[in-house]
Amino acid sequence: HHLQAGRKTIAVMGTGVDVIYPHKNSHKSPQILKSGIVISEYPAKTPPNRTHFPRRNRIIAGLSRAVLVMEAPLKSGALITATYANEFNRDVYALPGKIDDQPSQGCLKLISQGAGLINHQLNELLIMLGAIPQIDIETETPLVKSPPIPNLAPELQQIINILAIDALSFDFIIQKTGMNAAIVSSSLLQLELMGLVTQLPGMRYQKL
Repeated sequence: HHLQAGRKTIAVMGTGVDVIYPHKNSHKSPQILKSGIVISEYPAKTPPNRTHFPRRNRIIAGLSRAVLVMEAPLKSGALITATYANEFNRDVYALPGKIDDQPSQGCLKLISQGAGLINHQLNELLIMLGAIPQIDIETETPLVKSPPIPNLAPELQQIINILAIDALSFDFIIQKTGMNAAIVSSSLLQLELMGLVTQLPGMRYQKL
């Protein structure tokens, strides 16, 4: 579906990158590589093994801003991905279905455990996660400098200044500061621990 929508795709393999499983998906690899990537933690020529796929799911969760489960029986691998997402402090969302429908049981379980409920507001979720461009004040509002905080490292003060505008997405903070993702992530964590910033759903950050 992601390919059909013309979006960039990351395929995480439970095999070597040169072993396509199931084989019926072989035609998708060249399509993905036109604008995305195929990755694996396993060496080339590694065949499929049932133990590989739960481990693969942890990488999917780690790469994600959020995990949305559309359909999942109670023993679905998607629930493993959702469990890892919780461990990695990612947001988890689920699409509800009929209570007597087996493919919906995993989603209903996630919702009962606190996963975000998605109904007709899917576009709002995609906008929040940055999958659909936002038309808002983020690209137009000038930088407002907050009063300097004593002994605050320059990169931390820079982020505080940006967050004086509004709650902003992780990607927008990177874009506005010109810092790399690792520095921004580390800086935001420090600011959270200092009680100056809080993280909102969808990897958005707000000054306290």
